[in-house]
Amino acid sequence: MGVPFKRSKGLTDNILQPEKSIVNRAREHARYDIRTPMNRRTLFKHSLGLLGAGYARASQVDEPTHRPRGVGALKITDAKAIRRNNYLYYQIFTDGGVTGVGEPSPSNELAGEFLEKVLKPLIVGMDAFAIEKIWEKMYVSTYKERGQSVSIAISGVDIALHDIVGKALGVPVYQLLGGLYRSKIPVYASFTSRERSPVEQAKLCAKMVEQGFTGTKIKIAARQGADGPPAFPDEDRVREARAAIGPKVKLMVDANSGYSVPHAIRMGRFLESQDVFWFEEPVPFWDYAATAEVAKALDIPIAGGEQDHTRWDFQKIISAKALDILQADVTKAGGLSECRKIAALIDAAGLYYVPHDTSGEIGLVACMHLVAATPVCRYLHEYIMEERKNPPVVKEPLIPRNGEIEVPRKPGLGIEV
Repeated sequence: MGVPFKRSKGLTDNILQPEKSIVNRAREHARYDIRTPMNRRTLFKHSLGLLGAGYARASQVDEPTHRPRGVGALKITDAKAIRRNNYLYYQIFTDGGVTGVGEPSPSNELAGEFLEKVLKPLIVGMDAFAIEKIWEKMYVSTYKERGQSVSIAISGVDIALHDIVGKALGVPVYQLLGGLYRSKIPVYASFTSRERSPVEQAKLCAKMVEQGFTGTKIKIAARQGADGPPAFPDEDRVREARAAIGPKVKLMVDANSGYSVPHAIRMGRFLESQDVFWFEEPVPFWDYAATAEVAKALDIPIAGGEQDHTRWDFQKIISAKALDILQADVTKAGGLSECRKIAALIDAAGLYYVPHDTSGEIGLVACMHLVAATPVCRYLHEYIMEERKNPPVVKEPLIPRNGEIEVPRKPGLGIEV
């Protein structure tokens, strides 16, 4: 028999007393309950009950976050949703004068109100360095509202917290995510319009190749169209684009959930004949079984996941064997904290991670920091090429040079708005 476990007095004295083991305490507890027969199962339950009660009390203690010498506490004092030129972003303020910016995914009108009415009361007063604790509190506290809109708002806060901590420590965000794995990010030219003719679209793709891009993506199908007719024949769009960019440039297509399973399989076989690199969202994105059926029938890699959020969604996708290339969006899936966890799941499954991004602003910057620090992000990454109607919010927006974006090196996200 070993020596009874001993520990100094502290928070866990209610779990193990100096000369009394958890099992002996359980025996004493059970001895005074005349309704409880003394057997192994009862003893085990009593032991777990005592341990659990002690852990619950200990885990509620608000321990200070450790920082490098000279870096003081940064309590969150305010959170605001800022709308400028129809672009929404978040600002998180601290009592140390350090402010962080983050972006909830575009095209979400509820994100501003949700921050100020729901998330702000949860996080004000908390230590900005306690990113994981804040994330968990936001996620658990909003369980009745849970869904993509909530995840989008949490994402914006999480990005801003990383910006704050990076600035406070004087390091770029990628350093907080594991350090610089790659300093330049190859990107592909992504087009979102379905209204251009096949010839017009092909000319734009060819122009991007001339500027140094080694990949491009076009839209096919009617968006969530249930096999509805597209503006132009899909086969024509693909043939023209492939002819314009040549055989060496990667061509990707995005159907945005436009097809049924049989139609997607037929289209997939045509895309294979055109050496298309991936087939994105061939069927409704929420139907993992249907996506898996398409993936099983084709050789072309199936991509998706831009509409999914949190590690639990992606765990289901991976288990269903639905996708080969997963596209968790930093501004939708739960922010940088959650996308790091999703990346680990993807890597362990032997798949690839290509983050989705249609922001071009703060979201793009956060995405580049993630890719810079994450080995499993091995392919080209998205850069939207459509003309922007409003001037950028970021003072020095990230612009590709010869098909690559250089990761910002200044503290935090490394940008000003």
